[in-house]
Amino acid sequence: MKQEVIATIQSAIKENDTHLQRLTRSKKLLCEFFPLTAEKFSDLTELEIEHIDQFVYRFSKLQDSMGTRLLPSIYTWLEDDNRPIPFLNVLNRLEKLRLIADVGKWQFFRNLRNNLAHDYPESLDQTVGTLNLLYMEIGVLESMYKDIRDYWLKRRS
Repeated sequence: MKQEVIATIQSAIKENDTHLQRLTRSKKLLCEFFPLTAEKFSDLTELEIEHIDQFVYRFSKLQDSMGTRLLPSIYTWLEDDNRPIPFLNVLNRLEKLRLIADVGKWQFFRNLRNNLAHDYPESLDQTVGTLNLLYMEIGVLESMYKDIRDYWLKRRS
């Protein structure tokens, strides 16, 4: 079991490093557009919209992969327990071990991800507000991931 969990963690880190690299690039490409307004958003070119799409996509993939692969596997490795448990219990335990600074921040990013998954033309103001919030706060998720990755790399070397 231990080798399988280790392989999953290593694979998740490789995947998440790619998401982080592309997320960082898209964030740099967008810096001149943020903060957005509904008017600014409506005036973006197709290429600029593609950069926003990449930013949202990579954020979503990073957040999903951390939640479905990395964090549960780190928990399993630390606790030497592969029994299924509720994800909130995983988060709470990792917070207690100081691998995650704040479970509430994780849930904040999950809510942002869910809000961005629904793209309704009549809710442009909400979409713009969510994008601005994500752009301002994405560094917190990046740090959360890097802290967990660095913890793993130190423990494994």
